[in-house]
Parts: sequence; C-alpha cells; structure tokens
Amino acid sequence: MERCKGLVTGASMGVGFAASKAIASMGCDLAVNARGAERLSEAARLLAGEYGVNVTPIPGDLRVKRDVLNVVSEALRRLGHIDYAVLSYGNPSREPVRLHESEWEDWVEAASLYIASTATIFKVLIERNSSKATVIVVSSFTVAEPMPPLIIADTLRAGLSRLVRIAAREYPEKLRPILLLLGSFDTPGARRTIERMAKQRGEDPGELWRREVEGISPLKRAGTMEELANIIKLLLKSPEYLTGATILFDGATSRIAWP
Repeated sequence: MERCKGLVTGASMGVGFAASKAIASMGCDLAVNARGAERLSEAARLLAGEYGVNVTPIPGDLRVKRDVLNVVSEALRRLGHIDYAVLSYGNPSREPVRLHESEWEDWVEAASLYIASTATIFKVLIERNSSKATVIVVSSFTVAEPMPPLIIADTLRAGLSRLVRIAAREYPEKLRPILLLLGSFDTPGARRTIERMAKQRGEDPGELWRREVEGISPLKRAGTMEELANIIKLLLKSPEYLTGATILFDGATSRIAWP
C-alpha cells in the first residue's frame, strides 16, 4: 500500500516541527521546508530516524515568490502528490513593533509571508496536485483579539480566513483547507518575541512570559507540543465535511465567542 504524502512549511522547529512529527507518525513520507538549510536538514534526519519515513528537506523563504514555487513544485516532484499539508510561518522580521514604528516594507513582507505564499501554494495544488489535499493553515487567536506589538502579523493573518473559505467553496474537488487558530505554545519563535518585548520594556523575559502568556490563559499555561501534534492529526483525519472551517485551539485564552 502506498504511503500518504505530506508537505510542511516552517518545519525546522516549533509549530512546524510538531506538525511534521504528527504527519510522520501517520506513516506519511514528507517534504519539509524552512529558511535555514542546516537546521532543516537536521530536522529531516530526526524525523526520518524516529518514524521510518522518507523526509525531503526543501529550503526556501516563504516571502520570496521564486522560493515558494520551488518548494511546492519540488515537493510534488519528489512525492508524486500531496495528501496533507500544514502551512506554518515564521514571524515578520521586525516584530514586535507598534503601528507608529512600522514601515511600508514591514507590511509588504508580511503580505508576502502570509497571504501571497498561501495563495500561491493553493494555486499550485489546484493546478498540479493529482489528489485532493487537506491543508491546515496555521494562524493565531490574536487575529480576533489583536495585540498591539503584533499588529503587522495580526492584521495580515486575518485575511487567511477569507482565503481558506474561498478555496474550500471554489475548489472542493482539490482542496480541503482548515484554518487553525492557535493559542500560546512554548516555541523558540514565541520565546524570541517575548525576549524582544522584554528588552523594549526593560523587563525580565521570564516574568513577562508568566504574566502575558501563561497568565492570560485560564489554564495558566501554554499548550504543549504533544497537544499541538494531536490536534493536527485529529484535523487531518477528520471527515471531509469539515472544510473551510476555522478551529480555535487556545485553551479558552481568547475572550471572543465565535458565532
């Protein structure tokens, strides 16, 4: 029986690496992407060794059109087709940044990172993938409850819900996209953001993490990588009728009640 095939972006650490582990644990061969080639190759080696699947590293920057096209094209060439994809992203270069501190280039970068890259990957899958792909697009609960230091990411990521819904309605035979809004997880990217915020404010990073990450959750903690991997597997294996959906996975941190 042929193995399932998966593609994960931002896969060298954090959310993307957890997603890669989730798909690999399902017995799928993988193509994994991230900006840094060395760290990505190490992640691929670890995944292949732990789960006994084939893992192809494809370095590339989701902010660059040429790289995005190469990532998805090379994944299709190496895997043959894609059954599952998880689109995880890095952070805009200068965040945390307040609105009055932002520059034109910051907004263009974020638009490329979140919207243009996702639309391009969808386009290639629609045109060239021989199977219907379930695609989890990773975002944050803060798109509905924006945080001032994350204004660039929160504003641009808000558009992903529209993109996911349109793709689900217009291309049901090719895509089953799902938007996953995450709460706080203890990832290297999240820690870097807190460290930058702490430096700007002259505070201790550990105390800031406890107050503004763990402290705002009723569970008084961040999510675990095991919980993240489990929700990704659950969504990938969910019924086909779950498509175009927005799933909030935040430990009730957000005060927003979705209609």
